[in-house]
Amino acid sequence: MLKAMTPNPAARERPGEWTQHPGYFAAKEALAKNDAAGARAAFARVLSERPDQLDAKAGLARASFLLDESGAATLTEEVLHQALNGTTELLRVTLEELGPAAEAPALRPAMAWRVAQRLDAAGDAAAVGPYYRVASAADGLVGLKARVRALELDPEPNPATLAEVAHAAAREPELLKRVTALLKKFLPEEPRSIELPPEDTRLEFELHPSLGDSQTAPVAPRIVPVRIEGRVEDGLLVTSQNGTNPLPFLRILGLGLGVVPAADGRSTVLTDLIIGWAEGGRGATVLRAGLGDLGLEKLYPSVPPKEAYWRLVGDIEKASGARRVPPGGEGLPIPRYAGPSEMSLACYGSD
Repeated sequence: MLKAMTPNPAARERPGEWTQHPGYFAAKEALAKNDAAGARAAFARVLSERPDQLDAKAGLARASFLLDESGAATLTEEVLHQALNGTTELLRVTLEELGPAAEAPALRPAMAWRVAQRLDAAGDAAAVGPYYRVASAADGLVGLKARVRALELDPEPNPATLAEVAHAAAREPELLKRVTALLKKFLPEEPRSIELPPEDTRLEFELHPSLGDSQTAPVAPRIVPVRIEGRVEDGLLVTSQNGTNPLPFLRILGLGLGVVPAADGRSTVLTDLIIGWAEGGRGATVLRAGLGDLGLEKLYPSVPPKEAYWRLVGDIEKASGARRVPPGGEGLPIPRYAGPSEMSLACYGSD
């Protein structure tokens, strides 16, 4: 038996003196020469004499992967499972021994998650991003946790992805808190969270405590079409023509509800989030969403649409203290209008 030329990482997991099998070096040399078949045969000979030698198992898995053998993935997972039961250093060395067989795209999401968690806990954040991205495909809470952590590690997370993950995290307070922190960091500052169309660029949102009934003449409201993408920690995630941004509940001063004819001849509901009352020569500032733009199926999965709608209205009113325009409540008929303009006229004094 030859002494190992360099300390073998697996040997550090074994007590006492240990020497490397000479066939191991032959197998490594074959790998270096891109002879996967020769390496596989050499590693197999080592394992026939030393069936528990982890680095030889890793080498065999790598050679099998390079040969595209059907059992390569299973063998790789067996090796990683054993390494994960040891030290983090053993895991790092085993990943190196496995090479491309243990790169993130080659692993199942569940195994990628385990590898990412171990390396992340050891402060190896630079290496874990790809593993978390693969783990994001896992079902349930594990996949969601992986998506959030991958976004935290991304120096420039995609705003659309942040919005999507915010949807999914709505019912997980701790994850929602983390996503909200990312939204605040990477999306525009709160005072510019909802922009008006270009013709209204002079307007800066002002929050007023009253309806401003002292106006002598009605002023047309500023109506901004929006879509609700999901929730953040203290508000909603809202998309307008200027992108996706957080809308804190405390900025919602009123709610305007109305039934109007839809394009198909049936009726639909318009929901107005009022963020500025009419005052001082300015009309009300209103974010308007159609029924299909409220994201009810994401906010309240598996809840019937009607129940989900009233739950959303109630949640907004409770969190914001918003006033209903015109006054109403759950169970009372929503006012009907001939169209959006009539609704605006009735609710805000002008169309």
